[in-house]
Amino acid sequence: MIGTLLYRLKVAWQLLTGKIKYIPDTRNKTLILKKDIDHQISESINQLDIEFVFTEFGEERINGGGSDLDQNNRLQPSLSGIKKYFPNARITVYTDFDWKETDGITIKKVTSPVADSEHPRYGYRTVDYFKFLALSQTTADFTCALDSDMFFVNENIYSLVFLTQKFGFCAAQNVRQIFNLDMRISKDTQEIRDESLGNGYSYNQSPMTVWKNDTNGTVFFKNCAEIMQNDPSRASLVMWKAAWKTGLYPYVLPKQFCVCDGDEGCGDEIILHIGHKSVKNYYKL
Repeated sequence: MIGTLLYRLKVAWQLLTGKIKYIPDTRNKTLILKKDIDHQISESINQLDIEFVFTEFGEERINGGGSDLDQNNRLQPSLSGIKKYFPNARITVYTDFDWKETDGITIKKVTSPVADSEHPRYGYRTVDYFKFLALSQTTADFTCALDSDMFFVNENIYSLVFLTQKFGFCAAQNVRQIFNLDMRISKDTQEIRDESLGNGYSYNQSPMTVWKNDTNGTVFFKNCAEIMQNDPSRASLVMWKAAWKTGLYPYVLPKQFCVCDGDEGCGDEIILHIGHKSVKNYYKL
């Protein structure tokens, strides 16, 4: 930390004195696309019942992050990563229309029970409601709710399974971190009225995971689903409300498990959220 501070002071001084005209970009620009791992790890993975859950609503693929995504292959690039690293995994899609890509995929056509169907964020709320619901009703050893615009970088993705086994349930970190900031600059927010004063930690919703029969995770995600159904809002706030109500909260994954806009070049990348245009462009994907 001291070294980083000294470096920033040095750069600031060079800018002030005119010795440099810009701040050099020292971020990592090379992805490690192959990671050698112990054979026993891959063998352990193959022995598990693993399920990935997608929640895709509306026939048109809409991406709020700015990237142009494949309109003909709705689950890409996430599906390719699953097939590569978890070839035996179950894949489940919750949706509200007739799904065309059914090979090796379980389709659950559902109707959203989320309140206020006329709200402009109703679709986003529904997507996250069914993530929460699926995680609360899991039957697999390891279940992961995932957005369809995630790129698996290398075999380090296997650690997500073992982190979930160890801690019971996990969620990605939010780049905004503190709720006061999240609520100020995000959409579909509410005032935080509890004694945390908005100073709690904000979560992201991809990936979210749970281990089979983990009581804490099941209770947490069940409460998330109930809150989203009856008092819908931004999913990060719904998760905070569930955590505050129950005293339960997921293990927060490092940013490398969901590299978003602003995290590019962090190093040790595991999952890239390439729905964010800046991420896709930075890594040239």
